[in-house]
Amino acid sequence: MSNPSAPVVSIILPTYNRGDVLPRSVGSVLAQTFADWELIVVDDGSTDASVAWLESLDEPRIRVLQQANAGVYHARNAGLQQARGRYVTFLDSDDEWLPHYLALTTAFLDAHPGQMFVTTEFYSHNDGVANQVFDRVSIPYYARRARRLGLGHDPIARPHDDPYLSVYSTREPVGAWGEDILRSLGRSEAQVYRGHIFRHMRWGYLNWLPITMLRREALPQIGEFSTATRSAADFRFMALLCRNYPAAMIAVPCAHKHENNVGGRKLKCDHLASGAGAHRFEVNKLRFFDELFFQANPQDRDLAVIRRHYQLWAGRTAVAAGLETPALEYLSQALSWHPAFWSAAVLWLLVRLVPNIRHSAALLRLWTTLTRVAGRIRKDPSALPDYGRRLLARLTQPPARDAAADDLPLGKT
Repeated sequence: MSNPSAPVVSIILPTYNRGDVLPRSVGSVLAQTFADWELIVVDDGSTDASVAWLESLDEPRIRVLQQANAGVYHARNAGLQQARGRYVTFLDSDDEWLPHYLALTTAFLDAHPGQMFVTTEFYSHNDGVANQVFDRVSIPYYARRARRLGLGHDPIARPHDDPYLSVYSTREPVGAWGEDILRSLGRSEAQVYRGHIFRHMRWGYLNWLPITMLRREALPQIGEFSTATRSAADFRFMALLCRNYPAAMIAVPCAHKHENNVGGRKLKCDHLASGAGAHRFEVNKLRFFDELFFQANPQDRDLAVIRRHYQLWAGRTAVAAGLETPALEYLSQALSWHPAFWSAAVLWLLVRLVPNIRHSAALLRLWTTLTRVAGRIRKDPSALPDYGRRLLARLTQPPARDAAADDLPLGKT
């Protein structure tokens, strides 16, 4: 029997030393047009003033749990154990929802009792590029990757006037359940996409945890977040959702994914998936790719090629982090005569021939930056002076050093 006092939605927000951005994320919850929620903030051993600020809000819908630092996935699992809502969703402490997120996703699930979860679009703010709608960028990127790897026969690589239909099976207008919400946003033309997308997730993320609303009854089938790693386990969680249930995606942006602090300043506590944590993230993503896809069919040629791509990126990020032994290990595994993997040989030689791995990292950083800047200047020549200043600043920074193990206090993914 359900608890009549329980909220409709439980929101789980883990945080670690994010007092500088918590007002942004928590403020976006308080600004939701749908008000029947509880926010469970799990403080993962912060040493800043995060808890004091949360307690000063005097908001009865916010509960604060505290634990010794154990990582974001232990924190999310602790929140799940305390959640009382019929629906469950997640938010990261440096990101923010748009005011209609809860209203739109709960209305969809209320109207579709057989659908176990729903996601939406979101804006990505990364490397100076703001307001990219992530999936409309990522799906064509995966399609180009498939063709580059010689897998143009993969469904994700097939040309389509709507990239979402390379992944989802159906497209339909938003029904009466969401018409009023979308009319208020000026988005009456928005579509809903549905289908079984698990197979496509071997290419990478096709959805994002903080704009995913799921029914509580899906959790026993999916299980808690894996705590074997401190990064990339959200990929596993989302992939298991998509393996067990058909996906639904409302093509309306409902959140901002931020890489930086307010005003573009660097975060005091960095991300797990970028910067110093990038290599560990790529290693963990390879681990979950193996668990979810490769181990069940290691003779599949397509999976072997995609796996080699993940190995290449694990090696590349090891070079960038100044980690010589794992760089040589993963680059050796990625070596192939296929043109898509020639860079593995170049990087392997760079590490072997340059006397100091830090010099190898600096050369890789220079090449990566020049390539990215050249591409953007081709699109917008007027940006040359600004990129010149940013290039100079980046080249004078020392390379980020990655942790060699998963036992360091890292806050989020």
